[in-house]
Amino acid sequence: MAGAVIEYDVEVRMRDGVLLRADVYRPMGDGPWPVIVARTPYDRLSSIEILHLDPWAAVRRGFITVVQDTRGRYASEGDGPWKPFVGEDLDGADTIEWAATLPGSSGRVGMWGMSYLGNAQWQAASQQPPSLRAIVPTMTWRDPDDGLAARGGAEELGLNTFWGLLTGFDVVAREHSDDELRRAERLASMVDDFDHLASRTYWELLTAIDPVLDRHGAPSLTRPDARAAAQAADLVDQVQVPSLNIGGWFDVFLQGTIDNFLEISDRVVAKLVIGPWQHVSQAPCQGEADFGVASDGSSQGSTAWIPGMAFDWLQHQLSTDAAGTGGQPVQIFVMGANEWRYEAEWPPARAVDTAYFLAADGSLGSRDTLKPGSRHYAYDPRDPVPTCGGATLMAGFPAGVFDQARVESRDDVVVFTSEVLVHDVEVTGRVSATLTVESDAPTCDWVVRLCDVHPDGRSYNVTDGITRLLMEPGVAQDVGIDLWSTSMVFAKGHRIRVQVTSSCFPRWDRNLNTLDGRDSGAMKVATQTIHLGQHTGSFITLPVVPG
Repeated sequence: MAGAVIEYDVEVRMRDGVLLRADVYRPMGDGPWPVIVARTPYDRLSSIEILHLDPWAAVRRGFITVVQDTRGRYASEGDGPWKPFVGEDLDGADTIEWAATLPGSSGRVGMWGMSYLGNAQWQAASQQPPSLRAIVPTMTWRDPDDGLAARGGAEELGLNTFWGLLTGFDVVAREHSDDELRRAERLASMVDDFDHLASRTYWELLTAIDPVLDRHGAPSLTRPDARAAAQAADLVDQVQVPSLNIGGWFDVFLQGTIDNFLEISDRVVAKLVIGPWQHVSQAPCQGEADFGVASDGSSQGSTAWIPGMAFDWLQHQLSTDAAGTGGQPVQIFVMGANEWRYEAEWPPARAVDTAYFLAADGSLGSRDTLKPGSRHYAYDPRDPVPTCGGATLMAGFPAGVFDQARVESRDDVVVFTSEVLVHDVEVTGRVSATLTVESDAPTCDWVVRLCDVHPDGRSYNVTDGITRLLMEPGVAQDVGIDLWSTSMVFAKGHRIRVQVTSSCFPRWDRNLNTLDGRDSGAMKVATQTIHLGQHTGSFITLPVVPG
């Protein structure tokens, strides 16, 4: 095709009369063309949104492309202060049916986009609009309490505060649209808190509502209404269209992406693609690790270019003769080997759950023949272990792979390391840990991190998890920690390492080790004990793929 035309600020009336606005990118010619829709709360004109969605590339592939501001955001009208996730189901369904009637449309509509935009797809698809034929939910969650608002009972402080302030700028600008001076003052105060997230803002003690976001009237992912509206677990059951689910090993919503695929794939055509990516970057370099050009999800011309994969999928599903997808449904990037691989299912059936036991001498072994023992450390919420890489989305603490030296040198981080590997060990699937623990505090957190130790001693994070637990002081109990999923080859000559600690701040909020800390601000130093050795239950379970 030759050229394209854009219509800006196209009005779309919802069933309750509210006007939403969208830009329509249209191929030159009469069509008919399939239509794809992206609905965003992040400003459809933002250069970042345009970069991720690439509507120009979509037009070149033969799509009419709609990018819409969601209700109450930027150019779209609202019915009061913005309520994150609320109404995306009906608004999405109305937009899809409107898009199907656009001049030149084939009447077949798909959706694409990541994060909030992915959740908006599940919401719209749950309404079963007749014209919707396929979706591409990318890097989005399933259960808000497992990666969005919280994880393992701990608040996702880094994500929530960062996201709340970022999305709050438009909320405050709208609130004071008739008072320029007041608007400027409020926005300047928010900018100051945003610019000092790492050094100051994250350190404000949490109350029932994040005090920073409450102070500015900014949205919060932890509020009950947002948690309820963002729930995808109940939506997927109602979706009847094919889905391409795209995730990243270092994405904050990794497990949700996988779980949505698993839930729907047994009854509707679905595919899962996972690369070595984080939420805001799909480049080959993630932190201090370079996974090679083949992993590049951000550049046109790469076979892993995410918009290209989305457009390929949508082109097939929106064609009049679409039938199935062909090939295997799971495509994963195996880190360490640094290669893509197709699988018939997730997790691979051939993976064998293998226990590696934590020993009092700091070793990590596959046999539970170790003498009983214990390791102790003191956790002080005034001096928490800093976040260092991982599946994060926050300011000042980049996601991805980083040398853990500054973490592992601390007295409140206990490490357990295997012997040098005599052959490659591939770990692909869901990782979990079970610890037998004791504390003199009534509540505390347990953080477990899996690391790859190189021959020169550098220790790099692979995956991790947290569980917040009520404790009976002086009584040992078992605790399970979900480290989510990964695919990693620990190479011959490397070692496998497990970290155990009680904080990862500011990714997750600090446990103050007191039951009334949120109200009173009271905190105490906790003495933590890990019981180790035979029959204690302290081990990590790795899904090992036979060589």
